[in-house]
Amino acid sequence: MRRLGWMANLAGALVAALLLATVAHAQDEPAPEPAPRSVRIQSNAGGFFTLTIPAAPVSPTQPITALLTAPVASAPGTRYVVKSGDTLFVIARDLGVDMDVLAEANDISDINVIEVGQVLRVPDSAAATAPARPLPVVDSSLPITERMTPAAQQAQPGSPFYRTTWLTYYGRPGIPLMGIMGEDEPITVTTWLRAQADAYDAANGPDLGVTPAYHLVYGMATKAPGDDGMHVDYLPDDVVQKYIDAALAEDVAVILDVQISAYTPSDSIRRALPFLQHPNVHLAIDPEFAMVEPGQLYPGDPIGYVTAEQVNEVQQVMAEYLRANKLAGQRVLLVHQFQNTMIVDKEKLDPAVPEVALTLSVDGFGSPYAKITKYNALVDGSTPFAAFKLFYDYDEPLLTEAQALGVEPGLAGYAIGTTPNMIIYQ
Repeated sequence: MRRLGWMANLAGALVAALLLATVAHAQDEPAPEPAPRSVRIQSNAGGFFTLTIPAAPVSPTQPITALLTAPVASAPGTRYVVKSGDTLFVIARDLGVDMDVLAEANDISDINVIEVGQVLRVPDSAAATAPARPLPVVDSSLPITERMTPAAQQAQPGSPFYRTTWLTYYGRPGIPLMGIMGEDEPITVTTWLRAQADAYDAANGPDLGVTPAYHLVYGMATKAPGDDGMHVDYLPDDVVQKYIDAALAEDVAVILDVQISAYTPSDSIRRALPFLQHPNVHLAIDPEFAMVEPGQLYPGDPIGYVTAEQVNEVQQVMAEYLRANKLAGQRVLLVHQFQNTMIVDKEKLDPAVPEVALTLSVDGFGSPYAKITKYNALVDGSTPFAAFKLFYDYDEPLLTEAQALGVEPGLAGYAIGTTPNMIIYQ
């Protein structure tokens, strides 16, 4: 019944498939002392490399480090030609090479700037085994509330995340392919949402409640430029109000999500500001669809990004509107990401805007291994509040509620490190 929106990315699928095959083999023929497995595979770029999969994680919350420090060898002399939509992060991942090593080998001073047609030299095996940056370790044996980010642990009454886990249903009304919110009318979707929320309430323990939310793709990126040339189709006000009214009646929150396109991030959310008059309304922006490259024809090709400065500007626009209209209550600003290049200068994000609870999401579908490793690579103690996106149809297998919260490990012992404050289902 539930379908995936067209914007989902394929991150982690190749490595995840290899690991699934390894685990299946281990289940068929259990060994008393499992050993690492080396597999020679062809990358998306056409080059060959050897991937050694560890028998077990170095740490349940450090699987990325375990893989990147394993012996990985690219075929000597491999070249890669940059294609439209490529980022250095994705190229390095597919070739099995550390991104910084790849950048250094090609005299790339800014990892965010590569050109279509550029020929990259892939380092040899000696360079490819350079140590990866260590990931922050979170003790997965700690109680769920002690594995939250410092900001989440210190959340006070009035914060959207005070003693609660958010559970959101994502999509575009009337378009089932974009997510579960588009599959039926609000009253029916709310029934599904509450059932899923109850499952999270059972998984997150006695110290946390659950806040259910409609997560609407309010500003949808479009290939056609539209009358204003900005490539965004906003939901009509009456449709949005219908969902807000239903949410108020059901004690449900609402997130209005904008796929930035040709707007600046701060301008993209201005049309949504009047809806903040309702105390249950919050905002989100999606850097994937930001049109940031000169001559870009439409959103999503290549994948976009935002800067920390732009995110801070969005926070200020929200804060100024809330102050000017004397609107009480802190509001969520959710920022999507599925690559580490989608929020540039992340360390410069301002998590201290009093009116805004800045929340960083980790998106992308795939196996438990692929999803958990990506989440642990992008979320750490410096993240203000964290969100984790799951896909009903395209996550194989779908993480359980306890696995998504890190209460239980996922595939092969790998576990979520930092407890997500929000779980998003598409």
